[in-house]
Amino acid sequence: MQTLTAPKSLGATLRHRKRYAEQPKLFQQLPTRISGKPRVESYAGNHPANADGLDARRTFPGQNISRRAFAFSGAVFVPVKAARAIGFTKQLKKAEISEEDYAVSQPFLFRAKSHDGVKYFDTQPGSGGKLELGNIAVVHFTCKYRGLTALSTREARTLGGNRTVAEPMEFTYGVVPSEFSKPLVRKTVVGIGAEVRLDPELQELYIVSTVFDGPADRAGLQVNDVIVSIDGLRNLAELPISRIGTLLTGDTGSTVEIEVKKLNGPMRGTFERMILTRQATTVVAKKRTVNVETGGGLFAGTSGPKPPPIVYIPEALAGMRTGGRRVIIVPADVGYEDTGEGEIPPGAEFKLEVELLETRNA
Repeated sequence: MQTLTAPKSLGATLRHRKRYAEQPKLFQQLPTRISGKPRVESYAGNHPANADGLDARRTFPGQNISRRAFAFSGAVFVPVKAARAIGFTKQLKKAEISEEDYAVSQPFLFRAKSHDGVKYFDTQPGSGGKLELGNIAVVHFTCKYRGLTALSTREARTLGGNRTVAEPMEFTYGVVPSEFSKPLVRKTVVGIGAEVRLDPELQELYIVSTVFDGPADRAGLQVNDVIVSIDGLRNLAELPISRIGTLLTGDTGSTVEIEVKKLNGPMRGTFERMILTRQATTVVAKKRTVNVETGGGLFAGTSGPKPPPIVYIPEALAGMRTGGRRVIIVPADVGYEDTGEGEIPPGAEFKLEVELLETRNA
């Protein structure tokens, strides 16, 4: 037989009842099964929360909800008024920016030519001072290619122990570097658009680099692929490099047949014959790299990432305020052009995220 324990005192009983009476009425009006009566589908009809749109039938459409099922469902109903009272008014951030959300900046001059405006979207409007021409702008920028971070001032310097430290970029807003005010000049060579070199040990002629969108690049030739023959001529390792250069270059529109041993990708180890049409291709200046020997100090490697030219274009950042964040779709010609940078290949479009940290008078 079950033994019931009475309250120790009348005062304790009264305090217990008082605490119970002070509890919210929401769960005291849950649907119950009463003998001989159908299960109640919703408790919202007679509850003040119904004014806020709380209804179990809308939450669980087509189901009869008992108190036990409701308790074990793990659902928590919070009336809209109550939610607003405790601060649940913030809207969820958009997971992805649609094409229609982007605005277009004003056209601008770049490399002495008129350029169409670029697409941008403010993910966070700033609340501080507005960026004005002549101000010193302090920004963080992140370049993303295919959704992955390729360059960022938030990881600008490499520390000892494979750590990184942020290093914001600082520049005068409205002042475009002189190199971007002049036309882009490139030396051109008529050929297959590939740089080759002889390996004296392996006695092989291999590809060192290809020009973006040149004949070799379009044919799928990659770095380290070995050229076995040119127009049927084999034993290329026995020829002087000047003679090989003459074989690969020629008149615009002329063709050359080469046989290649693939050393990359799924076709590794196979031989492929192809006919390439010579054309004028640009010779891109080699990037200058700086090796820093720190001897175990704080900083290691090179300085901060190279900013894309679009950062300096006033129209691209027009209207930004301190604390604001903007996403810009950067075309290749105002990005890293035909050289590429880091994981961003030559001629590639990418997204640039800019956060304006500070503005001040020069």
